[in-house]
Amino acid sequence: MRRFLPYYKYLRPVLWHFLAAVLCGVVYGVASGFGLPFLVKRVLPVVFGGGGADPGGGGGIVLVGGWNGVVDWPALVVPQGHALLFAVALLPCVFAVRAGAHFGNVYLLNYAGLRVLEGVRAAVFARFQRLSLSFFGRHGAGDLVSRVMTDTGHVRAVVVEVSNDILIQPFTLLGALGFFAYLAAGQPGMGRFLLSLALVPAVILPVRAIGKKLRRRSEETLAHSGSLAGVLTENLQSVREVRAYNLEAREVGRFNALVRSLLRAQLKAVKYERMLAPLIEFLSACSIAFAVYQAALSGVSKDDVIALVTALYLAYEPVKRLGALHNKVKAGAAGLSRLEEVLGAPVEVADPPRPLRLPEPVRGEICFERVCFSYGPGKPALDGVDVRIRAGETVALVGPSGAGKSTFGSLVLRFYDPERGVVRLDGLDLRQLSQADLRSRIALVSQDPVLFCGTIRENILLGRPGATDAELSEAARQAGALSFIEQLPQGWETQVGERGGSLSGGQRQRVAIARAFLRAAPVLILDEATSALDSGNESLVRDALENLSRGRTTLVIAHRPSTVRMATRILVFEHGRVVADGPHDHLLQTSPLYRSLFGGENS
Repeated sequence: MRRFLPYYKYLRPVLWHFLAAVLCGVVYGVASGFGLPFLVKRVLPVVFGGGGADPGGGGGIVLVGGWNGVVDWPALVVPQGHALLFAVALLPCVFAVRAGAHFGNVYLLNYAGLRVLEGVRAAVFARFQRLSLSFFGRHGAGDLVSRVMTDTGHVRAVVVEVSNDILIQPFTLLGALGFFAYLAAGQPGMGRFLLSLALVPAVILPVRAIGKKLRRRSEETLAHSGSLAGVLTENLQSVREVRAYNLEAREVGRFNALVRSLLRAQLKAVKYERMLAPLIEFLSACSIAFAVYQAALSGVSKDDVIALVTALYLAYEPVKRLGALHNKVKAGAAGLSRLEEVLGAPVEVADPPRPLRLPEPVRGEICFERVCFSYGPGKPALDGVDVRIRAGETVALVGPSGAGKSTFGSLVLRFYDPERGVVRLDGLDLRQLSQADLRSRIALVSQDPVLFCGTIRENILLGRPGATDAELSEAARQAGALSFIEQLPQGWETQVGERGGSLSGGQRQRVAIARAFLRAAPVLILDEATSALDSGNESLVRDALENLSRGRTTLVIAHRPSTVRMATRILVFEHGRVVADGPHDHLLQTSPLYRSLFGGENS
């Protein structure tokens, strides 16, 4: 439980609801552990013709108290004529208290639990927003979704449900034990019976061994669940490719194999989780049988034995649940370990304690000074890059795949920090700036622009949420998007669907360009912005991009010659180094690599 202590902070907003749930649970426990056996011992005999006469000779029936033994408290004596009515009325009263307390406990506990689940999920999701891109490169999207949706539930179960049981189940047990003492106080022969019940706690001994096995099986189950979610997410995001390459059978095979693996892991977990209750029940029955045998030898009356067995039956549930808590904690620990990989992951790209502000107006000069960076062991993605890009200059980054072009743009956006060297904007080291301040000065248009679920208006406004309708329309016009937006049946309020699926590729790209126009950032990064378009759409989008790049420092990451011609300067990358620098005509004459890439095209 110690590992879960930091997560109890999520109970603070609903602390009073949780305490009220515990109080209801305590009332339920006492009403069950003491109240029901009391009904069997003292009330039912009155209903069915038993019961004791008033020791004072008043002609009534004693329902509570009145012993001449060790306990001597005032008796509750009911007049003979009303005894049956009073005894019968006690039955619904006790059950009403139990039912009301049980409902209050369950409802308030679920309320607190859902709020805790909300808090943990929000914390994990917020952590995702701070982690660097390298973290997401190491973990699949489906696995991370599983951690948010499934593993957080295990933490909620421990923080709320286990805590609730730890607090209230002992009261049911204590209520039953109190009833034992209640009977034993006036009947010396009962002591031998109660002493034999000391064997009952021994049923807890198998719990620890089973709990260790359950944790391992729970970890396997969660890992398989994450893998299954990953395959499902990947498939749903790649519907066109699956159909185009006839991968349906392959995908079904992959999914079914993972389903079978998950099933095997779940069955192993269920085996250890569910074997505990029958085992505790069997061992408890053995202990109770021995106790009943001792009661028979001691001459305990049948009525007393029935009442005590009732109390034992009610005590069995808290014993079983307390035994199961260990397993629930172990299962929760497996989920917690996966969550802590997220919550405890280092923030590799962090803001400085006192970030500097970029001087206004931002000119957009970018400098790389002996920059080295790698994604992992092996060949570096950038190796000693020294480049100065003047403010307002349009520079194309070209080279073979994996040469370092996109990494160059990612370092400008500070998706990563260089391992050695410095990246500067207007003379300031990017590590001295807040990420929000830096990225608010940069607009990105990528090869596959991401549109979020919502309307076209909402997606363009992401560039500058406070923009007016006039500014919005002007940005769409400059991007060449206004005409097609106005022709749509819902116009600006058209829902774009998941990742913009209801729009064509060219329409998505122009919406993304309109978003960049609206941002009006001094630095623009075009990452293969036209490579996925046909020639007709490319021409429209390229015109919009040329318009967008005017007056801005622009990095054009491109493979197409038509896009490269936007630039007045070209950097040629190879193996993480800038091997050539200059205008198109100069590089055709001086750079064999550039000539091999673009020499066959008309200049």
